[in-house]
Amino acid sequence: MKVAYFIGSLNRGGTETLVLDTFRKHHIAPFDIILVYRNEGDLSDDYRATGVPMFRIKPGGIKIGYVTRLRRLLKREGVNVLHTQTLWNALLGVFCTSFSEIKLVASFHGFITQFTNRLIAPFVMLGADSKVFVSEYEREWYLKHVLFTCEKRSHVVYNGIDFSKFDKLYPAPAFLDKYEAGSGGTVRMVTVGNFVRGRSQHFLCEVMKAYRDSGGTRICLYLIGKQSPNEPERYDDCLNYCRENGLLDSSVFFLGGRSDVPAILQHVDAFVYSSDYDTFGIAVVEAMASGIPVIVNDWVVMKEITDNGNLAALYRTQNVEDCLSKLYEMEGHIEERKTMAERVAGIVRQRYSIENHIAYLSEVYNSLQ
Repeated sequence: MKVAYFIGSLNRGGTETLVLDTFRKHHIAPFDIILVYRNEGDLSDDYRATGVPMFRIKPGGIKIGYVTRLRRLLKREGVNVLHTQTLWNALLGVFCTSFSEIKLVASFHGFITQFTNRLIAPFVMLGADSKVFVSEYEREWYLKHVLFTCEKRSHVVYNGIDFSKFDKLYPAPAFLDKYEAGSGGTVRMVTVGNFVRGRSQHFLCEVMKAYRDSGGTRICLYLIGKQSPNEPERYDDCLNYCRENGLLDSSVFFLGGRSDVPAILQHVDAFVYSSDYDTFGIAVVEAMASGIPVIVNDWVVMKEITDNGNLAALYRTQNVEDCLSKLYEMEGHIEERKTMAERVAGIVRQRYSIENHIAYLSEVYNSLQ
């Protein structure tokens, strides 16, 4: 069986990283893989290094022309399954696989909110032979809100992570000493995620203010994530809040985007997260797999990936006092929590490994034959 993965650009992102990690393990996959894409990006060299055949069909011209070129490529390469990763690529996939023996698998990595997307989504649901969702929560949302999301043709395949990058021994990032100087923090806590809708770094800063106001001095928080060009106010509001309340560079540190998250997780004491929009939560899974204590809000999908709080400490969403109580509990039992977290890491690595991801995808593909 040959599967063609169809994505837009090769720029760094959650979906692109997931596909890249899959390609890096292509030798264990019970199917052949090729990549079809439109634009180069900062991950282009990483994709080429996997050895997976790559075919670029540049955008341009009328859409029917693009569909024709894509269909010809799939037939020439003997593709059995076209696997798309976005709604609009799935729409192109519906057209180019119609009246052919090529099956279409459409993955969904987020909710559909824009009006235009809600109009075309039912058409994609009808045309796709199989739909893949990253969590039970996301699947149930689509079944409830999007027409023609057939339950029998819908599958949950958790995002897979290549945990080998977390097994290397990394030196401590320099900022840990630089930014902790004078903070009094002995419990170094981190959160990871760009400043976009759905994530609430501002809430975490409110918690840190409450911690300081209650007399706490041992915890500092590192915020890792970029300012969004589409929502710059989210970063600015958070930064201004910390500056106005005397938290900036004393107990809360803004580090921007980082490419060394595995190294950072090896050298901090805990991970904290706040969300009200995620469909999976890769950052949370990576933190749990790193063997450090994790504190996360009880958003529906977070309950799912933490096994209802058995794998991480859950606090009530947007409840400062409840989150603060979890911080104090962790602070007072940090070594015990670290020991528990090391046991959790093994469970998480087995459940959310890229190897399991590939195995479940194989089952989806085989079900179409």
